[in-house]
Amino acid sequence: MQKFKLIFFILFPVLSLKTQNISTIYYYSNTLRDTQIINQNRINSQWDEYAPTPLFGEKYLVFQSQRPGFYEEHSLWYSFNKNYKDPLLKPLWSDPVPLFLPLEPHKPTKTMNVLKQNVFTINSHSFTGHPSFLVHDGIIKEIYFTSVASNEKNGYENLNIYYVQFKNERWSDIQHLDEINSNFDDLMPFISTDGKKLYFVSNRPGGYGGFDIWYTERDLKTNRWTKPVNLGPTINTEYDEITPFLTKNHQKLIFSSNRPYGIGQFDIYVSNFNGLGFDMPINLGKPFNSEQNDESLKISDNNLWTYIASDRIVIDRKGGYDIYRFSLPQELIEFTKIILLGKILDAKTKLPVGVEATIQIDFGIQTLVLKSDRRFSNDKKTIENNFKVELYTGRIYRLKISAPGYYPLETLIDYKTSIPKKEEDIKIFYLEPIQILEPIERMIPGIVVDEETNLLLPGSKVIKIQENEILELKIGENAQFSVPVRKKELFTLQASSPGYESKTLTFKESEDLKEIVIKLKKIKEPCLEKVIECVWNTKILFDLDSAEIKPEEEKKLQLVAEILKLYPNVKIEIQGHTDLSYRGPKAKSYEYNLQLSIERAKNVKEKLKQLGISEDRLIVKGYSFTKPIIPVPDAIRGAINRRVEFKEFE
Repeated sequence: MQKFKLIFFILFPVLSLKTQNISTIYYYSNTLRDTQIINQNRINSQWDEYAPTPLFGEKYLVFQSQRPGFYEEHSLWYSFNKNYKDPLLKPLWSDPVPLFLPLEPHKPTKTMNVLKQNVFTINSHSFTGHPSFLVHDGIIKEIYFTSVASNEKNGYENLNIYYVQFKNERWSDIQHLDEINSNFDDLMPFISTDGKKLYFVSNRPGGYGGFDIWYTERDLKTNRWTKPVNLGPTINTEYDEITPFLTKNHQKLIFSSNRPYGIGQFDIYVSNFNGLGFDMPINLGKPFNSEQNDESLKISDNNLWTYIASDRIVIDRKGGYDIYRFSLPQELIEFTKIILLGKILDAKTKLPVGVEATIQIDFGIQTLVLKSDRRFSNDKKTIENNFKVELYTGRIYRLKISAPGYYPLETLIDYKTSIPKKEEDIKIFYLEPIQILEPIERMIPGIVVDEETNLLLPGSKVIKIQENEILELKIGENAQFSVPVRKKELFTLQASSPGYESKTLTFKESEDLKEIVIKLKKIKEPCLEKVIECVWNTKILFDLDSAEIKPEEEKKLQLVAEILKLYPNVKIEIQGHTDLSYRGPKAKSYEYNLQLSIERAKNVKEKLKQLGISEDRLIVKGYSFTKPIIPVPDAIRGAINRRVEFKEFE
């Protein structure tokens, strides 16, 4: 009896009561707002349907169900899609029947004997669920599934992973995976498309929480599995991670977790493989996740359709867990592999760099470091200096190349908006040789201004980047600065100002370079990434002596509201500010500006309420002119001080 309770706990998990904070959860913003999550009513029943697995495109759908049938307990069923030849048509499913092999279209009858001659099944009167199929050349070669030990099959006391193999035109006996299973619960296997890796769920010691995702690798020659390895803290948490699924080309790991701050209880998460390991998981977002449990996502092998099991509360719900279908969202589309072939040349001679270079490639939280490959001719002269690395489309990589005697080079490789036509992308990188510095020749004056208005930005910051050091330049009241330079020196300036995009420019000293003018562009939409941190960077700007929200600022607030809806537990303090310009009697200036700052904050609060944010999450506070970004007294240069900002309220 205890064993059956455990099975039901796994199939109907509840949100953990643990309250320890975990890393920020990032959400995908589904661009296909009209995506329909369609209940597969012909398949579902008043009982629970779980672990949907489409086979051969969508010719068949295998799933787990506890509906009454030939077998007691949970067992595997399947249906045939009469419209399978046209994947764009709505599937026309047959009535489900218990799983037997070989799969074939059928007309089920109540008296169907699935144990007839020449038919094989892994179902039994003990629990059978969560299957994974290894298919090769259109034939099912192996089946992995979760079950318990019984008179028919060996195993440990708790849940075990079993498999069967089709070889020499017959199915093997059900086999217990001795190398993988433990004395704890091992369940929900998923075999990779090449048959080399098996992902599964276990609560064995050595994990990070309740149920973690583990994997093991197989030597295809000996058919032996390695000792299971935990996927680590990037994927697993102190909560539960279940139902692993790896996309066809092994680029995306998809699973469900009940970690805090999700949309529902168990949510679906996606982690991209970056060539080194899996990145921080991203919540798939709505409508794919709901306020209930959403689990066991699978993608058809034609990469067109997606299936999940969910107990979401909808009108056409038939039972506890139902099976749903929707078109493959762009967030789950696999990337294309790109072979980056980099050639490292001397910027002066245009010849290959004669020393070994170090290449650092950063993507997300991952870093790859490699060395260039120098090749020599017989006379010991360098003829090439290259490197080669596998990258993927849909991403932006940061490359840092360094070599003795050269200035470091930092650049971005954008495979997100600029995708090469061929698999091999050849790029040339020029390194500037380090030269002996000459004495300071002169000071070149410069100013920082607004790109649109040409107004001075005295609150700016300008730094000069030179060999092994960064020199911060002093900015005057009129946004003026001076740059110390050497004769014919090539130098870089980096300018920033509150509310503006940073800019990096490179100059060369010459007689014609008499003044430097750096124009900065205002940040218009800082929250497009929809992570909570960009709310703290958002500034709602106001006209002089006004608390009215301008139309262009309303767009910022709409983005802020969208983000706050993704983080329902976050409360914010809405902070109102004014500039330092004088209005009215000096003795009453503070009180006047205090009231104006409060009115600005209140108007922002009301707008957020209209956009669907609960009032109990919003606290208003005014600061008058006491916290200027740019401490200047006039209304023109201090325009950025007329603002509302946001801060998390504990």
